[in-house]
Amino acid sequence: MHAKIGHTTVEGFISRDDRDAMMRASYYILTKNFTKTINRFVVFQEGKQIVQIPHGIGQRSLYIDILIRYFEELEEYEKCSKLAKLRAEVIEFGD
Repeated sequence: MHAKIGHTTVEGFISRDDRDAMMRASYYILTKNFTKTINRFVVFQEGKQIVQIPHGIGQRSLYIDILIRYFEELEEYEKCSKLAKLRAEVIEFGD
């Protein structure tokens, strides 16, 4: 089980527990409020440090795909369903 971001494989860089915590934190940030997510796609936040994906470069839906695959492997299909709805909205409003 590993997440692939571009050409970088996350496995081996962080522990399984840390990866799980990161994926879950990202899921909760993105799905908390779809409108805010569409406007400002924050994928991780710790204190004042924020990681976000800019609008219009086609990477937002790809990031959501990574999350969907991750939660599919864990058989957490409700999360996958919610992420699929978010993905559709992201694409509709200009990935």
